[in-house]
Amino acid sequence: MFDFSGIKLVKESTDTNFFVGIRKSPSSSDFEFCLPHGFEEFPEGDFDEIRNLFFRMYRTFRKFEQDNINTNKFALNKPEYQNNQDETTLSSSGVSLQTGEVEVVLYSKIKMIERILEAYDDLVINSIQKKIRRSEEIDYSQIHRYLDRAIYLDNDVIYIDSMDLPRPAIRYESTDLVNLYCYILDELVSQLQGDVPENIKARFQDIQFLSQHFQDAYLTTNQSIFDKDTFNETVGILKEALDNIDKNTYYKDADYWQIYEAIEIFLYGEIKPDQTDGDFWGIKGFSILWEDMCHTFFFKQYQQDILYADTDVTLKDYVNSHREDSEINRVGNYSTYYGWIYRTISNISYPNNSGYFCWNELLCIELDLEPAIKGVPQFYKSKPSSKGFADATIRKTTVKPQLKEKPSNSINCDDLNKRDRSKTKFHRFPKPDLILKNTENLLEVRIVDYKYVPINFYTNPNLSDKKFKTDIIKQLTYELAIQQTHNVSESWFFIPYFYKSVPQNPWGEIAFPLKNNGNHTGIDIFKANFQLIQKTYLDENL
Repeated sequence: MFDFSGIKLVKESTDTNFFVGIRKSPSSSDFEFCLPHGFEEFPEGDFDEIRNLFFRMYRTFRKFEQDNINTNKFALNKPEYQNNQDETTLSSSGVSLQTGEVEVVLYSKIKMIERILEAYDDLVINSIQKKIRRSEEIDYSQIHRYLDRAIYLDNDVIYIDSMDLPRPAIRYESTDLVNLYCYILDELVSQLQGDVPENIKARFQDIQFLSQHFQDAYLTTNQSIFDKDTFNETVGILKEALDNIDKNTYYKDADYWQIYEAIEIFLYGEIKPDQTDGDFWGIKGFSILWEDMCHTFFFKQYQQDILYADTDVTLKDYVNSHREDSEINRVGNYSTYYGWIYRTISNISYPNNSGYFCWNELLCIELDLEPAIKGVPQFYKSKPSSKGFADATIRKTTVKPQLKEKPSNSINCDDLNKRDRSKTKFHRFPKPDLILKNTENLLEVRIVDYKYVPINFYTNPNLSDKKFKTDIIKQLTYELAIQQTHNVSESWFFIPYFYKSVPQNPWGEIAFPLKNNGNHTGIDIFKANFQLIQKTYLDENL
């Protein structure tokens, strides 16, 4: 296991697809912990803070993989050069996803931890407890069986230094190997805050009992693998204990080696760089995970306010009547050609039919590729038709509308209706991450779009950057579709941020209004409380 006090922190990067996780430093033999965007104020050299963040991120990556590995969202990635890695692999633990904007590669497992968690097996533990071992105790009734091992002294006395005797098969009694293993497992469960496989949760009291046996025999009460003051000393004692146990264990079968190798990898293993790739534990393409974290936060805390969400996250206590049993905990309740979304029914009724529009129907832009008729404005906005979409006629060369203005009442609809629209209409359904209602005004909504970028991406923008311009255009398009029927009270880019202390609004705070060429876009940059959102995300596993 690595020493958290020796890990260098990497906090800032201009790369919006920057690797998040632990790797070897390219300039030294030290480890470096690449933190998510927004962690500029994370404390340096704080063993406890770094350790806690590591285990939270470990659980975050693990949950993200577990939630998505059985969906068509990801593809298993099995490069040959990873097959023999001792610490982190892509064979069974790595997944990859290619989207239109970012390639995601998730390195979710560290073998030194996974082997400890995976090695726990009641049958194996019980089997080792009952195995014979070398003992300094002498059973005189069996002494005739050991005459060939005896040392004959001058006075006709024989000396036998050890016998192979069975351990008493009574409850809670085990070999030192099992006690050592349970001590390490107990320490890990504590750091993972109980976020472990169900078989370990079910037998955790037994694990703690055996762990205490080892601690009583080898350690003081204040020693711990993950304590900044006792880390090195404790790991040294564990290594010495493992060596002594191995030397004095006479019979070693598959059960023994399963436990022994898990302990050995934990104590002696480390994350090693691969010559080809260089990413060891973490994720490249954190933005898609950030989206799942944010969606989980809003669905757990503010589901009653959600009108629309471009997501299909899993919630353990959620029951979705629109899905099959294997997917009943996923929030997506409407299937589209690009995947599942969450939608609610709006308060806008169909003009010609009974019923109300769903929010995905309101989020529609209709483009007309025909040149506009003389006298008709270049950008036309109207209320939704009974077909279930909002009409907007746009010239091929579009002039950006003033989205905060209400639709004009001076448009000549007679001229517009003279056009043959059947051949030129082009429908697009914008997909904002989240639309929240205003509980005090049903005709006002808030648009929230999650962005995983450093804050300086907006404070010192590169106006020629494609992503900067595209993000603004998308957000304004969302507003255009919504403003056919509702007012947009707030429009946010929701970026991650580490707060040293809890902000006045637990969500976070607005940093500044986003400007483009000196003009306010109507979009605010919101610094979201990463710790709160991550805690809500991880609580789903407990």
